[in-house]
Amino acid sequence: MAQENENENQLTESSSNNNTISELPGRPFGITMEFPLFVTMLAVSLSGTAISNIILYRTCVHSLNHTVEECRFFLAPERTNETTKLEEEVQKYATFVQTVKIVIESIGPAILSMFLGVWSDTHGRKPLVVWPLLGVAMSSILVVIYSMMEHLGPWWFVLTAIPFGLTGGFSVIFTGAFCYISDITTTKTRSLRMTILEAAVSAGSVIGSLLSAHLLKAIGNVYLLLLVASLYVIAYAFTNVHLRESLNGALPGGICSVLDILLVKEMFRECFKRRPNNLRTQLLLVTVANSLSVFMLYGLFGLSYMYTREKLHWALKDYTQYSAITTTISFTGSFFGVAVLQKYLSIGDLAFSIVAFLSTAAEYTVKAFAAKTWHMYLGSAISLFGGLSSPLLRSFISKIMPVEDIAKVFALMCAIEGISPLISPPLYNTLYEYTITAFPGAIMLLTSVISTICAVLLCFTVYYRWYANEPTYEPLQIN
Repeated sequence: MAQENENENQLTESSSNNNTISELPGRPFGITMEFPLFVTMLAVSLSGTAISNIILYRTCVHSLNHTVEECRFFLAPERTNETTKLEEEVQKYATFVQTVKIVIESIGPAILSMFLGVWSDTHGRKPLVVWPLLGVAMSSILVVIYSMMEHLGPWWFVLTAIPFGLTGGFSVIFTGAFCYISDITTTKTRSLRMTILEAAVSAGSVIGSLLSAHLLKAIGNVYLLLLVASLYVIAYAFTNVHLRESLNGALPGGICSVLDILLVKEMFRECFKRRPNNLRTQLLLVTVANSLSVFMLYGLFGLSYMYTREKLHWALKDYTQYSAITTTISFTGSFFGVAVLQKYLSIGDLAFSIVAFLSTAAEYTVKAFAAKTWHMYLGSAISLFGGLSSPLLRSFISKIMPVEDIAKVFALMCAIEGISPLISPPLYNTLYEYTITAFPGAIMLLTSVISTICAVLLCFTVYYRWYANEPTYEPLQIN
């Protein structure tokens, strides 16, 4: 019996030594996740509206059997009156294709996210970013091939989602990135560092939006998508070669070690066990609020462009300019909010997140009833701090949870977020399809209502914080 206890102690000690989370020596603020995520979002923004135009064109020609001459205007960077009579019919079919593609792309992440958080506590955070970047690079190459084969209809585009979906998608990428940042920062610098990561994402989106229409006119669809594929390959190569593992003593592990049901059981056990000061309730409220913000993001993905085409008769150039300015506003507000307001006014993560959700609710209420171009810009200006909710909520969770449970909680958030793309696109696209004639802004009002619900959930969390005793867990101090 004594020998058995001794072996157990040795195993525990070995496991502890192999899974030590510590800041990378010599470069606490060096470039880590910022560059690959910047390049990835740059590629997403460069290709997004161009792909939408290709799907509209292929739908018009192959699925609805209109002539090439009638449909070719869907490929133009600038909107013309030639597509007005076809717009509603083509958009309804194209949104259905996009919905199926997003659902297929999301099944893999929804399953993998339940395993990978706990798995990364042993095998490291780096694979959570490297694998999906390899998948998105492969998917982007398939998109290039699809764009070159003009005889393929819109449904063939759906197949390009398979590699990215099977390797984890954006849910796993961002879970790995936030876990990595949590590993290498202290509680004092975590909010700022996570906001810098979000800023890198925003910067990639801004630059991509600004360049998209110009590059499309200069080099065409195929070469633009080839450039995008090259950017994904660069992001993968940087992460795979340059990035160092944040978990000291991480053990090698392949895909077979991921699909272990014990990992899921451990995640749910740790996330749902009773904790002092209603901490479990706080955790679940924050997790639901954060997941609903992702729900809105996936729901509006692709529809915002369709909405502005239908409601305001925008062209690709108009939308990319709007997208760039909107992202710049969000980036400026987020950085100013964390670096200045939160630092000098001592505003808590929860309070600022409530402000962010309420401003988002106001933003989409304005956009729902937009009748002129400036109304869309007004809505974006109102939501100056709207982009702060996600990094601040993750920062809040990393501060109130014991360090050994942070990755498990992030994995739970990732798992719930992974389900969002399976539900929100069908919901949003169905709503848009049925209201496109009478009131296309219904999707914006739905987003406003969900944002308000998120703010209410966080108000309940604040209530529990007020009546909590002294914190039970000591924050991780990194030397």
